Amino acid sequence: MKNTFFLMLLVFIGCSKQRTTSNNSPDQIEENNIEQKFGSVIITGKTDDLEAFKYFNVFNFSSFNAKNYIDNIEVIKDSLFLVIDSITSPQFIHISASSKGNNYFASLLLKANDTVVFEIKNKKIKFIGKNANQYNFYTSLHDSTPEYIHNSYKGSIQKYKQNVDSIYNEKLIFFNQYVKDNNITSKSFIVWVKLDLKYQHLDELISPRTKKSPYNGYFNDSDGLISVIQKELSNKEELFDFGSYFGNISINDFQNDNHLNSHWFKLSLSPLIRYYFENSDFTKYSKEKLIAEKKFIENNFDNKIKEYLLAKLITAYHFHGFGHSVNDVSFLRELIYEYENKYPKSLFKEEMQEIIEDLTSYNFELSELALDTKFVNHIGDTLTLKKIFARSSKRIKVVDFWASWCPPCIEQIKNGKPFKDRLLVENNVEWIYLSIDENYQQWLKKNKELGHVLNFSNSYFILNGKNSSLAKSLKVSWVPRFVIFNQKNKIVLNNAPSPSDKEIFERIIEDLK
Repeated sequence: MKNTFFLMLLVFIGCSKQRTTSNNSPDQIEENNIEQKFGSVIITGKTDDLEAFKYFNVFNFSSFNAKNYIDNIEVIKDSLFLVIDSITSPQFIHISASSKGNNYFASLLLKANDTVVFEIKNKKIKFIGKNANQYNFYTSLHDSTPEYIHNSYKGSIQKYKQNVDSIYNEKLIFFNQYVKDNNITSKSFIVWVKLDLKYQHLDELISPRTKKSPYNGYFNDSDGLISVIQKELSNKEELFDFGSYFGNISINDFQNDNHLNSHWFKLSLSPLIRYYFENSDFTKYSKEKLIAEKKFIENNFDNKIKEYLLAKLITAYHFHGFGHSVNDVSFLRELIYEYENKYPKSLFKEEMQEIIEDLTSYNFELSELALDTKFVNHIGDTLTLKKIFARSSKRIKVVDFWASWCPPCIEQIKNGKPFKDRLLVENNVEWIYLSIDENYQQWLKKNKELGHVLNFSNSYFILNGKNSSLAKSLKVSWVPRFVIFNQKNKIVLNNAPSPSDKEIFERIIEDLK
């Protein structure tokens, strides 16, 4: 796996009119006084590591998903040039590049019409010229303070919080000292970096790091806090103090729609609504909980934030398997139509249409062409999906698309066996593993390595991989990917949640019995 160069650009260009409230925080009041500007940002760079510029990407997280500016990048030999036009509000820009054996990281804050100059030299990235002390801040922060990624939940949520708070405080102390030492007077830099650190801190609290990364560190789990609390307090007669845990934050901390361009703002807000602000006792990702969240969003937010949160609500519930029954499919489809009518110019129309397309696959039978897709097993026999389905006509079937080069796929296969074995016995669920690998021998080698957790009799190599009729029919463009079929071989969920989310996954299976 190639190391990745992450260059995070926090871009301040200007503020649109924000919602007024009598409870503005000091940061919001100070933010209102920042001069509003509009313009383009120019980014130029030189490198002695030419490979880094070959795999160079720039992502803008102000859109629903990351927007890639790769088509705007011009590289000539050891020089790179990029112009980002018409930026009107604060936003995070992430730049990534791959370079064998090297890892680069930096972050910076820009103003409209700034030109940023960087150089990659001697396996380090450094910003030079005007405002270099501001642009180099995140590199210094990364090198001088602990990283959240190495702080995992180890059985005590209060201990986890103490560690998160300690890391946050160290970052704030470093930030304040850095501003003083470098004589930084820019209000935009001070306000937006402080907000960036604040929202990242909240994201770490609401989404504890409970999952080991295949690389180095731990993943956040946006649904993990409630499960952790329930497990810890299951045998104790006490209530969890959410106000103390989150530092008594309020809805007023999330009313500035300019902050939608902040990656951490968006990551923290949706789970905070789900598990803190909207405090009903409905089962997570149930129809009742969805209705309650929707009502809360509509009653507490305006304009762009409400538009974003409703889109996020729909996509989150769909991602977690909502829409696997006749009533759910109809309800979610009507919810999307309501959203599209209310926001005809929404930035999230493409995501809504993708969900509509996925919902149309409910109770859908695969075409003969897809069913005749050819697979090869570990002993070289060739067979089709139609033959595999015929062997288990009375079972629920879960198709797991994976690849030998995909760490999350491997982790899910290794850790999921006990759960899958139980569903096999209790719910008559058959697990079918289909690899989209391009190299049969590479798949065969990994298949043998996983022999203790992966059933050889139900593991296959797809001829033509992602270009096969089956993969195209189901629109398999990433892995891991899970598709659930009922006992009649009709699609229940074309994009099912991971079996690692046991509670939600088992609820879907139970509904099919």
